[in-house]
Formats: sequence, C-alpha cells, structure tokens
Amino acid sequence: MAMLRKIGKVFRNPYVFSIISKCCVVLAGFLFTVVQARYLGAELKGQVTYVTSITSITAIVFGFGIHQAYPYYKKKLQRDLLPVFFKIAMIQLGIYAAISVVVAIIFNSPKMIAISLITPIMVYDRIVAYITMVEEPNHKNAIEMIVNFAELLLIVVLWIFFPKSFLIGVSVIAFKDVIMAVIYTWRWRKEIVSDKTPIKGWPLRLIKFGFFPMLALLMTTLNYRVDVIMLDGRVPDAAIGVYSIGVMLAERVWLIPDAMKEVMISKVAKGKGTEEVSFVIRVCNTVCLLVVLLLILLGQPFINIVFGEEYAGAYMVTLILLIGVFFMIYYKMIASYNIVIGKQVINFIFLGISVLGNIGANAIMIPLFGIYGAGWASVISYAICSLLFIIQFKITTGMPLRRMLIATPSDFKGLKSRLKKG
Repeated sequence: MAMLRKIGKVFRNPYVFSIISKCCVVLAGFLFTVVQARYLGAELKGQVTYVTSITSITAIVFGFGIHQAYPYYKKKLQRDLLPVFFKIAMIQLGIYAAISVVVAIIFNSPKMIAISLITPIMVYDRIVAYITMVEEPNHKNAIEMIVNFAELLLIVVLWIFFPKSFLIGVSVIAFKDVIMAVIYTWRWRKEIVSDKTPIKGWPLRLIKFGFFPMLALLMTTLNYRVDVIMLDGRVPDAAIGVYSIGVMLAERVWLIPDAMKEVMISKVAKGKGTEEVSFVIRVCNTVCLLVVLLLILLGQPFINIVFGEEYAGAYMVTLILLIGVFFMIYYKMIASYNIVIGKQVINFIFLGISVLGNIGANAIMIPLFGIYGAGWASVISYAICSLLFIIQFKITTGMPLRRMLIATPSDFKGLKSRLKKG
C-alpha cells in the first residue's frame, strides 16, 4: 500500500503527469497520422494539411488572444475569473458560428467551407482548454490524452468501413476540438451557471490585453505554418503531404517542451520566478537531445516501413527541422514567461521579425529546393526567434546563458524534489 501511495503521489505531480500524458498524446497522435497518411494517401493528406494550417491561423485571429489574458489577470487580481472568460467564449462561438454558415453558403470551395466551419470551434476550444490548463493542468492533460486516443479509434474505423474523401479528412480535424470543448464546458458548468458576475467591460478589456499576445501567437503559428501555405500551388499536393509527415515527426519532439511549458505557466502564474523557466529549459534541452538522436538513427527505415515508400522523402524534411527543435525550446518557455508577467509586446516584436525572415527565406528557397527549401527556411526563422528571446531574457533577468543549456547533476536533485512535492 505504501508503494501504491508513493506511485499515486508521483502521478499527481503536475510535471510528471503532464510529461506522461504528453507521451501518450505523442503516441496517439503518431498512430493517428500513420493511419491518416495510409488512409488518405499523399495527395489528400496534403489538402487536409493545408486546411489545418489555415484554420490554425484563423482561429488565432478571431480569438483575439483572449485566452492568454487569463493567467495574467488571475495572478494580478487574485480572484475567480473563470466564468467571465467562459461566457465571453460562448458569445464568440455563437457569433462566429452564424458568420461561418453565411460564408459556407457564399463560397463554393470545399477548402473554404471547411475552414469557415472549423474556425469557430477552434476559437472556443482554445479559450476553454487554456483556462483548464491554468486551473487544473492534470485534468486538462488527462482529457487531451483520452480524446487523442478516441480520435485514433475514429480514423481506424473510417479506414476500415469508409472510402477516403476530402470531407472525411476535414471532419476528423474538427472531431477532437468539438469533443474537448464539450468536456471542458461540462467540467466547469456549475461555476459558469452559478456565477452572476457581469461581463460588461470585460470583452474590450481582454481584447485590449490580448491584442499583442494574439499577434505574437499569430507570428508563432505563421512560423510553423507559412511554409505549407507558401508551398500550396508551388509544389504538388502530394509533395505537401510528404512534407507534412516530416513536420509531424519534428513536432512530436516539440510536445516535450509543450508539456513542461503548460505546467510552468501554471506555476509562474501562482508565484514562481525565472529560475523555474531556466530549469525547464535545461530539462527540455536534455530530453529532446536524446529523442533527436534516436530519430536520426532510426528515422529513414521507420518512415519507409510505417508510412510507406510514398513518404520516403519525409526523412530529410525531419532531419532539417530537428535542428530547429532546440531553438524553439527557448522561444516557447521565454515567450510564455513574458506573457504571464505582462511583456506581450516584446513577444510580438521578436516574432514579427522572425516571421518576416521565414517568409523571405521561403520565397527564395522553395523555388530552388521545394519542400526541403521550406524546411531550411523554417530553421532559419527558428534560429532568429530563439536568439532574440535569449538575449532579452538574459538582459532583463540577469540569467547566465550557462543556466539555460543542459541539465546538471543539481537539476536531477531538483527534479527529485519536485516529484516529491508536486
């Protein structure tokens, strides 16, 4: 029993559970992509990837960055603002759903219809998921893990019983966001219904705060997605499908810092400081290095066997993008810290510079090297982004660069302490 209690305590630790859940999400997401790639084929996979890239951008623009204001005002006002944010999210959902129906009727393009219908769902889910992450990181990660496996089960069933189509491909994209949005809303339903706090004045206040975080997040997403958008029409859809597999494999590694980042945001919002940021960066660098080495050694035969020869070119895309993994760790952590302490304008400026570099590099390199040129353009952008954030963090906090590299023996002692305390 004592052993079970110790194990239970470890799993209740937000860092541990976040990492475990993210590993499960990585596994479910990877298996989903394998089945999706085999099911749809490279051409349809490329078309669906384009829709995903556009909706990830439209959801940010129409979300106004409201969700990123939550940890800031929670830390500043020390009061329960969850119902206010949920009510505003519901208002947005209703307005955007009505607009999306009109857009779908006016435009006859399947891609445009898919984008217009998926965007409102993503806007709502982004807000309610972020609130749950701050309030209950373990609960949010558990939901994400379960829904990702449900999504995997859905694509397997579709593969077995239904012929492939663009409609099915984009429907699966919306499935996960719809389910998670419903679960998060149900989780906080009592708080939302019972609270009588008026939202008058809050929408404008949150939009004002969220404007620069929204622009910063938009710049981040463009850094991730502008390559796919610029590839569209310049290379065949099948080539975009191949490129998307390489991007997916690289992004699986990014889920490690994403898992740590989510808990770090929660802890910083509740009082932790810069040492927590540098600690998470060191741990992420160390873990990601091991994963990257594994992908370099086994990536090519793995892609050929699992995805098929149709996607063989994805290995080189993966190798190129893996260089950018370490750059993005610094951005993810420092930018998140900046938002919590109210320095969102800095994020926007740095990311804007990075995106301009990305667009320029893609414009030059895609015509010359196709999907591989897009990969190198992304790495250049990530390097610019990382360097700017590191310099800013070092100057404003006095944190030495050596404290943001690889985990040291003392970090393992600190990690052990965190596992015990939770």
